[in-house]
Amino acid sequence: MARIIKIQKANIQDSQPGNYSLGVKLLSMVAILYAIIAFLNESTLHWQPGQLAPFSFLHIPCCTIGPNGSFPFWLSHWTEYFIIVLFGVWRAVAEKNPYTRKRLIVLTASVGFLWWLVPAYLTIPEPYIGNLPKPPMFPSLHTPGTLTFFLVLILVLLFGRRIICGWCCPCVGIRETVAFPFRINTIRTGASRKYYRHIKWIFFALYLASFILIISYSNQVSIFYKTFLGLITVPYFLSLLLSPWLGNRSYCRFICPYGSTFGLLNKIGFFGIKMDQQKCTSCGLCEKVCDMGIPVGSQGREGGKVNMIEECMGCARCVVACPTNALEIRDIRNILHPSLRQDRKHLLKRTCLPG
Repeated sequence: MARIIKIQKANIQDSQPGNYSLGVKLLSMVAILYAIIAFLNESTLHWQPGQLAPFSFLHIPCCTIGPNGSFPFWLSHWTEYFIIVLFGVWRAVAEKNPYTRKRLIVLTASVGFLWWLVPAYLTIPEPYIGNLPKPPMFPSLHTPGTLTFFLVLILVLLFGRRIICGWCCPCVGIRETVAFPFRINTIRTGASRKYYRHIKWIFFALYLASFILIISYSNQVSIFYKTFLGLITVPYFLSLLLSPWLGNRSYCRFICPYGSTFGLLNKIGFFGIKMDQQKCTSCGLCEKVCDMGIPVGSQGREGGKVNMIEECMGCARCVVACPTNALEIRDIRNILHPSLRQDRKHLLKRTCLPG
């Protein structure tokens, strides 16, 4: 069957990756660099608005405390979320697939609200157990031992990794909005499936060690946990800079310890992607739209389901791209309602947005 290729324009997007103009790609890289510089400012550079002559007039209220004082949201680690919201509006408007558009709207809103506005301006103390370096602010989804951490683990077990990675993660948010023009470069080689994807288990082991130290009230947790955060921050921003060559999912696929944790729950929980082998026409669209490089079609045709489900972030692009409704998502709702079939027809029917 002929291979289907679409060249997307920046203002017309759908589930398939496309080639974008140099101007759009440069704009994306400028935004990524801005987010990195702003993060470095709070952690290392410590520039204050008054020290930057062109911006001295911007007396915007500060919302975070750094080593040398307060930093505004446009010159701190909050800047990343601010950029996600800006680019998220563009992506949602340009997206033509109604299901993906809905997910982008929810993703952008959740990042802006849960990761930026609430912890930055409300500063609600987060209930937690163990010995953390400092009291966490609600919601601390990735901090071991907090109330939201355990809540997220339960939700992922029931509904899959999509509950956080697909709909509420700032890492996915910046790649889905800012780095979206580089989706076409996603690594899909056999080596990535056999070797590269196992690198993340090293970082997962460090994350697990942090969790054990925290809940055991160890006095060594402060140094260890801060070192762990530094070890995942550097490759995170480096992977963003390398998006033009590695695509926009390299960190999520090969490094992210949080995704690894949720991936294990994907494997043992209720989430899954199944295929009706009789309906599959081997068109290849499911694998083409998958950013995580999962061989959805070949695994589905072989065994009727996706085996590498721990890699799946739950975006459901493969499901809504399947022209024959061969693929479907499964989770706890299918146990409660056996007749429910969450295929392309079902997902698009529930997301009939205008436009």
